Amino acid sequence: IFFLLPSLAIAQVKMGSNSTKVVIEGTSNIHDWIMTSNSGSTSGTWTVDAAGVPTALTNLSFIVNVTTLKSEKGSTMDNNAYKAMASDKYPAIKFSCSSATIQPKGGNAFTVTAPGKLSISSGTRDVTLVANGKVNPDKSLSLDGNYKLVTTDYNVKPISIMLGAIKTEAGVNIKYSLVAKPQ
Repeated sequence: IFFLLPSLAIAQVKMGSNSTKVVIEGTSNIHDWIMTSNSGSTSGTWTVDAAGVPTALTNLSFIVNVTTLKSEKGSTMDNNAYKAMASDKYPAIKFSCSSATIQPKGGNAFTVTAPGKLSISSGTRDVTLVANGKVNPDKSLSLDGNYKLVTTDYNVKPISIMLGAIKTEAGVNIKYSLVAKPQ
């Protein structure tokens, strides 16, 4: 009986978020820029202990439609970004991994390390995304992290506006945050 008790305190829960926030931060030869989407979705199967603290994560997937990304610089920036990412052929940014490592940080805090595939436009790369998380009082999970990348690694050319007078740099920082709840 004592050997069975620990297994009773662990459960697998399918959790997800339909309001995953993604912020892409970049710069150009004139100004910094930001594009934001609050329309991403994430799902995964979490193994949690009796307190709701994650111990494992499998089948993690994330998707955000490119055209939900909006900049504070207006539709010209948005449309040029969509064109650079070939949103007509590749309408979504996607990440997936089969399993992730959970590192407890004490209390209800933890870190997720997720090696997987990130697809943007026609490029796909092996990446490792890291997120800091915590268990909320309602047993939902809050996670946030960031990842720096070079857009040309994904076949996304820097944006050029006004005949090259404004040109973005290829390096960007992607921030992501979500609250995962049982589905």
